[in-house]
Amino acid sequence: METKEGLKRALMQETEAGVRKLLEHLQKLPEGDLKGLEQRVMETIFEIGRGWMQSVLSEAAPEEQAPGERVGSCGHQQQLVGYRPKQVLTLLGKLTFNRAYYQCVVAEECAQEGCTHGEAPADQLWGVQGRRTTAGVQQAVSYLCASSTLEEAAATLCRLLPVQMSARQTLNLLQPLGEALQQQEDEQVRALWDQASQARTTSQPSAADQQESIERLYIELDGVFARLRRGSVPMEEQERKRQGDVYREVKVAAVFEATRGPERSGLAPGVFVDQAGPKHYVARRGKAEDFGKLLYTLAVTNGLQRAHQLVALGDGAAWIWRLVAEHFPGAVQIVDLWHAREHVWKVARAVFGPHTAEASAWAAHACSLLVEGKIEDLVAAIVVFPPIPPEPGTSRSVPDIERDYFISNAGRMRYPAFRAQGMHVGSGIAEAGCKTVVSTRAKRTGMRWTPEGLDAVLAVRTAVLNDTYDAFCEQHALLVA
Repeated sequence: METKEGLKRALMQETEAGVRKLLEHLQKLPEGDLKGLEQRVMETIFEIGRGWMQSVLSEAAPEEQAPGERVGSCGHQQQLVGYRPKQVLTLLGKLTFNRAYYQCVVAEECAQEGCTHGEAPADQLWGVQGRRTTAGVQQAVSYLCASSTLEEAAATLCRLLPVQMSARQTLNLLQPLGEALQQQEDEQVRALWDQASQARTTSQPSAADQQESIERLYIELDGVFARLRRGSVPMEEQERKRQGDVYREVKVAAVFEATRGPERSGLAPGVFVDQAGPKHYVARRGKAEDFGKLLYTLAVTNGLQRAHQLVALGDGAAWIWRLVAEHFPGAVQIVDLWHAREHVWKVARAVFGPHTAEASAWAAHACSLLVEGKIEDLVAAIVVFPPIPPEPGTSRSVPDIERDYFISNAGRMRYPAFRAQGMHVGSGIAEAGCKTVVSTRAKRTGMRWTPEGLDAVLAVRTAVLNDTYDAFCEQHALLVA
């Protein structure tokens, strides 16, 4: 952007006036008042900055250079009707600048074509047409929303910068930016899917073969339920019958590279357990099919094609293993040991009753079989129980349900073999991911969401956690609406 001589003089005058004002204030400050000095300097910086911005914005369309007529964006002839002020909220505070305003000459013709009759070219130039906030403010407050409530984010921004903003204004800025992040993720998925199927397996040669290989890549999956406003999503019959809000699952996954760490395995003496590297997350409310494509794209981005071995960890949820089988067919599949232990305890409590010595004794023995990978022996210990009635609302008894659970997941529970290779056998990182990505932000006391609000927050939060937020902001110099 070229700086004209008139603009240079205006900027220098703004600076000199601000410095003189600062010097006047400094003379009144008590010696040693560091806090007062700091505040005065900050106020001066913001004041000078606002003056600079107003000068630059106004100089872009000086009154003496504005043409009397022009062709508007609607294609109609427009004439200058005067200069009108425009107020914009910036990171330096609110500022106002004058810009030329034009209206269409033939109003009747414009009305028939749905034209708005008037526009300011400077608004289009600076990306504030129909908007009163800069991209910098939107990106700053959205960043705060990644870890804070709307109210907290607004309060923090107002405390740190000379701006005023409400929680509602914060949501109005956050939501379109989150939607843009989701759109970017979806575009990355489409771009990957448009490529030839050479990227569908890690064994096929590609450009990734020239990069440094990864010994072992992990994918850990889990789900967590978030509270949505009643009526904001289609409800099932049982939900319509009862009062209150509804809950929907947010699927979360973490992808990370692992290296051999310093910790020795407690289950395999002499073996060192993998140590997790930087984690990259994906979280989305919706169908497992769509989530699977997002996860696959994240895995490719973080070295799937360079990995010698892929390990997928999750609980026994059917959608997890269907997803893994479809997108990561060569992965070593492991059921989280701690989730599997919970299923053991379900059997113990159902057969012997909760908080009984018999239940504890049987569960201890069954868990030892589980840890040793003796799933067939564990199943045999379950089938010997005499039949018990199903729990209310179910058609099958707990032992029958859990027997099938262990049978169907037996191959994913060979824990000694997994530990002998130093692999993780617990999906603690995925569970922590649910807490880190979703619960600590979206499941605070009393929180309930619209689908659009929740989706936007999840998109911004994962971008911040994955260190991709700044790159996204660099690509968007204008406010996202």
